[in-house]
Order: sequence, then structure tokens, then C-alpha cells
Amino acid sequence: MESADTFYDALAPLFDVMTDWGARLGAEGPFLAAILAEVGAKRVLDAACGSGGHALWLAHQGFTVIGADASPGMIALARQKAAATGLDVPFVVAGLDDLQPANLDPATGFDAVLCLGNSLPHLLSQDDLVAGLRGMAGVLRPGGVVVLQNLNYDLRWQRQPRWFAAQGGVLDGQEVLVWRFADYDAPAMRIAFHIALFRKSGVDWAVEVHTTPQRPLFRADLEAALAEAGFAAVRAYGRMALPDEAFDAGRSGDLVIAATRTAGV
Repeated sequence: MESADTFYDALAPLFDVMTDWGARLGAEGPFLAAILAEVGAKRVLDAACGSGGHALWLAHQGFTVIGADASPGMIALARQKAAATGLDVPFVVAGLDDLQPANLDPATGFDAVLCLGNSLPHLLSQDDLVAGLRGMAGVLRPGGVVVLQNLNYDLRWQRQPRWFAAQGGVLDGQEVLVWRFADYDAPAMRIAFHIALFRKSGVDWAVEVHTTPQRPLFRADLEAALAEAGFAAVRAYGRMALPDEAFDAGRSGDLVIAATRTAGV
């Protein structure tokens, strides 16, 4: 299996082909804006930012944003998009285990930290999860908010779906396709997450498959880690859209968390 950064380096060229950013931000943007408005947020860190879609949207709304990701390939793509749109958004290579002020902006704390797109399951132990959340707390001002978006593993671990819809498009004049699927190891509490990347040349298709491990992230484990890392006032939602919807472990597709950094961190 590959590390998460290597895995997403491979996916980076096709990431925006498989992501309908218009539809995604049309749903998620107003939800994020409402959460950020509650704490008067102006400075935002988008951790595990991927290709920068959320960070660039927030910058367009007037927020001061920094994006960070462990994948150099994703960061290169995000920088290209920022340059193309004329937005001044710094993007830095830093994983969830390396959110140090010196890597980001040591002058002042952020008002909000985002970690979206099912990124936390790449932290493979509870200790790693707590450490990652402590890193987020360490760059947040007291009273700042963290917003986390992950799949609902309370439900997914029971159903263990293997095959997910393929997403396709055109990249540099070449037809491409991304197909995601998963294998589950119940004794080890691990998921092998696979992506098959298809590229068409003439009438032939070439494919490469990449695999990275994930740990199923249950609500109870995430909330315990948040408390240990210095967060309180935890709210759980079932989707990142308005009107907001309370999390239902037996029905929700996502587990979205908003929590406040306490003053004692």
C-alpha cells in the first residue's frame, strides 16, 4: 500500500476532472459561510486542502486563507489554479501531522481550521488522530472553530460498500476515468481504499491502480479525540449543506463536526 501523500500525488492530475466543484461548492459553501460567521472568522486554514477548491472559494468570498496538504502534486495543482484566477492564496506542503505555526503563518492564530473531504481516516491510530487535532488546535485562536467532514463510518462499517460510481471527463484532450473501490479488514479495523485511473488512447484504455490504508472513523472516537485535543461545544451534522441536518448514525451519508477550541489548549 502507498502512503496518503503518494496516493494523492497519483490522483492529483485527475482530481478536478472527477470533482464537480460548481455543484459541490453550491451546496457546501453556504454551510461553511454560516459556521464561519458564527465566530466572526476572517483567517482560515484549509488543512488537507487537496486541489484547493474550498480555499479558493473562501478567498473569493473575502476570507484570508492558507491551504495545506501532504501531497506535493495536489499543492502544485492548487497553486496553478490560484495563479490562473489571480487569487492570493498561499498553498504549502504540510500534512495533518505537521500543522506547525512556522509552516503556515506564525504571526497570529487562525479563526477557523477546515479538514474536509474524508481526510482524517488516513490517520491510522487514535493517538495519530489526537495528535492531528492538537495540531489544528495549536494554530487556532481560543474560541476558533474547527470544521471536519468525513464519511459516516458508523453506517459504512456495517454495510461495507465495495464499489463506488466512476467519474470521468477529459484531461488535455484525453478521455479519463476514475473508479474508486474498497476492501475491508474487520480484525485489523482497516480499509484498503483503491483508485483505478483510466486513460484512453485511440480505442485502447490504460489503467493504473493505487491503494492506501484508512482507519474507519466512528463518531465516538472522533469526539473523544476532540475532547483530548482541547475542543468543546461539539456539534454533529449529517451533511455539509443548508438547511443543516443533525447527524443520524443509521442514515447520514457524512459526519460533519464543528467544535470550538478551548482557552486552555
